[in-house]
Amino acid sequence: MGLAVLAMLVAAAGRLPPVAGAFLQEGIDVLVILNALRALGGGLRRWDLPPHTAELIDRYAGEHGGIRDVLARLRDTADMVATRPDDPACLPALREVHRRLVDEVLPHEAAEDRQLYPALAGPLGSDEATSTMSRAHVEIVRLVERFGGHLTAQPDGRLRRDEVPDLLAALYGLDAVLRLHLAQEEEDYFSLNPEEGSTASGR
Repeated sequence: MGLAVLAMLVAAAGRLPPVAGAFLQEGIDVLVILNALRALGGGLRRWDLPPHTAELIDRYAGEHGGIRDVLARLRDTADMVATRPDDPACLPALREVHRRLVDEVLPHEAAEDRQLYPALAGPLGSDEATSTMSRAHVEIVRLVERFGGHLTAQPDGRLRRDEVPDLLAALYGLDAVLRLHLAQEEEDYFSLNPEEGSTASGR
């Protein structure tokens, strides 16, 4: 920003022709990009982590395979509701997905909040480094509860057509948030252990 302001002052004084100014601005942009790329050479490494934190990363990365299995089932069920909402198989499939979300996904997210994120706060510099992930957990819980609320309102064993749009919004929203959240964790945290991080990403 300082270089850009200096260039603008020189241009305002009539000492910098427009074409030269354009090339100078491009040069400033390249310098900024090159400076930012220096971050690729540093950062937190696996061997900077306390052993307990490294162990937690391995454990939760290993659980992502099961979470992705639930996600695949969630997406398939959402697609079924979108295309065949009157199918009697919809409601049982929804109940099974919701059960797995409650029994498998939510405990995983809660355990990360209790154990993994506090353990990463020190190596990463502060609690703020994981605050975005914690807020994602809150949104995941909210969407699971919204999804569950629709299941309690289906007394006759079939989906009510007027509830399908909001139900689909919850299902596809949950699918999107969870997929993004898993990808961010694997990129930002689990990649501290390259072997385990790549394994989790491929599941």
